[in-house]
Amino acid sequence: MTLFIIINWNGADDTIACLRSLERAEGDFRVVVADNGSSDDSRERITDFLATLALKAELLPLEKNYGFAVGNNKAIAYARKYNPDSYLLLNNDTEVEPDFFLKLKAYRDSHPECKIIGPLINYWSEKERIWSCGGKLIFGSRKACFRNTLVSDLPERTPYPVSFVSGCALMADSSLIDKDGKLLTERFFFGEEDYEFALRMRRQGEKMAIVRDSVIYHKVGSTAKKASNASLGRDYMYYLGRLIVAREYYSPLQFALIRLLTTKKSKGYFMVDGLNERQARMLAARLAKDACTKDGITKDDFQMMLHDGTYFDFLNEGDE
Repeated sequence: MTLFIIINWNGADDTIACLRSLERAEGDFRVVVADNGSSDDSRERITDFLATLALKAELLPLEKNYGFAVGNNKAIAYARKYNPDSYLLLNNDTEVEPDFFLKLKAYRDSHPECKIIGPLINYWSEKERIWSCGGKLIFGSRKACFRNTLVSDLPERTPYPVSFVSGCALMADSSLIDKDGKLLTERFFFGEEDYEFALRMRRQGEKMAIVRDSVIYHKVGSTAKKASNASLGRDYMYYLGRLIVAREYYSPLQFALIRLLTTKKSKGYFMVDGLNERQARMLAARLAKDACTKDGITKDDFQMMLHDGTYFDFLNEGDE
């Protein structure tokens, strides 16, 4: 039996739509919806909806918003009592094809050496275009496979060997759960935990694959879209998380090169996000410093970067 984990935070509409699609899904699985301390009526709405479903599913209320990684880990620790042979992390803003899980399980059963697999993830708004078909780890980063490609143009083979599977829909063998019931690093409140996971699994020699015939749809960026400073904050958080992880998995010399290349590249993105050249330079310098001094991205960092924007207040000093 596979245990599905869905994290909800003030997103009942998406979560209910996801659950409705899972009710049509075939196979032996249970669902735990972990509510990350929602401040709206999500818990009541989801609980009421679950009561109407012919689905083995339950709500796990968490006392506060722990973020994506910790929320998933807490749900995994809770769900171990069911003794699942695997866990499937699934974003709440996804909807699935009825046979998606059977296709995943069929591949897993025939290839037990491959302990991490994922489905083909297409855009919900354009269902024949690929959002994620996994990726390849490259020096200091990762490269997406077939991003924005039409499904009809995808080579006819399955699975696709990859070295990165998106945390949006990631199926992991239960043997990968540590003794504390954790799968993901808890150093990141949101973002890059799946990149760290991929590097850790590569270090352990684990194999990954994307099963082409297993298909789900993603309403891309729902969490980030709730933020008022989403664009700049998202980009900065992305680069910072990537560099913090690189510092752990690459040698000091390699990390120095990765940091140089990344901060140089980041300036162009910061200008696209609305900064002038001076501000982009300042923020790239801050990124280089943070990459060496920060060990993760906390909830407070997330708030200051994506919501109130105060993380970037220093950029306007001296403008008056």
